[in-house]
Amino acid sequence: MMKKQIFEERKVSWLELFFDLIFVTAVSSTTHLFVTIDHHPEHTLLYFGEYLLMVTPMFWAWVGQTMFYNRFGKKISHPELFMLSQMFFLILMTASFDLEFADTFYTFIIGYAGIRLFTVIQYFTAAKKYSAEQKQVANLLGRLFLVGILISLSAIFFEGNSRFFIMYAGIFLDILLPLLNGKKLQKVPVHFPHLAERFGLFVIITFGETIVAITSILAEKVTDPYTLLYVFLSFVIIAILWASYFHSFEHVVDQNRATNGQVFLYGHYFIIIAIMMLAANIHLLFLGHLNKSLLLLFLYGSVALFFLSKQVVFGLHKKAEIEFSIWKEMGLVGLLACFYLLNQLTSLPLITSLLSILICALLDLMIRFQSSKLVRKRS
Repeated sequence: MMKKQIFEERKVSWLELFFDLIFVTAVSSTTHLFVTIDHHPEHTLLYFGEYLLMVTPMFWAWVGQTMFYNRFGKKISHPELFMLSQMFFLILMTASFDLEFADTFYTFIIGYAGIRLFTVIQYFTAAKKYSAEQKQVANLLGRLFLVGILISLSAIFFEGNSRFFIMYAGIFLDILLPLLNGKKLQKVPVHFPHLAERFGLFVIITFGETIVAITSILAEKVTDPYTLLYVFLSFVIIAILWASYFHSFEHVVDQNRATNGQVFLYGHYFIIIAIMMLAANIHLLFLGHLNKSLLLLFLYGSVALFFLSKQVVFGLHKKAEIEFSIWKEMGLVGLLACFYLLNQLTSLPLITSLLSILICALLDLMIRFQSSKLVRKRS
């Protein structure tokens, strides 16, 4: 039976919002770098891989501090000293985002390690102010994250590709270890309404990047009818996806759920990746310099990833009276796959792909409205 917990009201602080500002820059920087593969079509898959390797530590740096502040932030005196210091290291890490990663390796690893070390220090500091289970969990997380950081930092003693392997082995271990200790972390549940709001704000940041992407398309051809149509359809798709996410956020999610937050956390990684990929692919498809077949795969793949990860996250955190139909969800993804094959195997114009995705996005939103109909009537 699902455990319930009544949480005291807790608003996102101005410090947290200021902390998020740096990630606005980080999201924009990584998306901009991915768009530059337009100049290197022969390295599309390689640069896509590097793009994911930049986005992952950026996301985890934000998650690390957000999860700490959610569970133990009240016990830290002057949290602004820690978070402002982390912001400086994030600036260093963001400035080091480069598709020629070897040139900025050392500043990147110093930036990432600096952010994570401040998080570890906060865990050990908070542990001294707690007793029993809170103390155990704070010490556990501090030790787990310290292991990952030390492994990543050891990469500075190596050369060539081995240093990248070691650095990312530490980062992925850093991500994996809390997942393997989920039952222990359940002893100290997250403040779920606060956590949900924090992730909602990060999703808003990534949706903002899609608006930047379509604005840049229009900037130089503001009077061209085709460009106006392309941007209009792209904007409508983005708006509908946004509405689908936040409708579920408001009406589907059970805000009184007692949870360690892990499904919500890891699921949002894929949601955010999907939105960022959508932003980049809308831009790249319009430019038309890269392999269209590959970009269509990325475009439809990002939308499918958004649908699936969103439904997993909200489906596992839904109110008891909300019912999801697996057949409707499978049918939606199946329709998206059919549209993908139709556009991939024929010479239909690019606008057709946008219209296809628009149809699927509208159906997704209709399903969300239908599933939450009972809840909305009661509210």
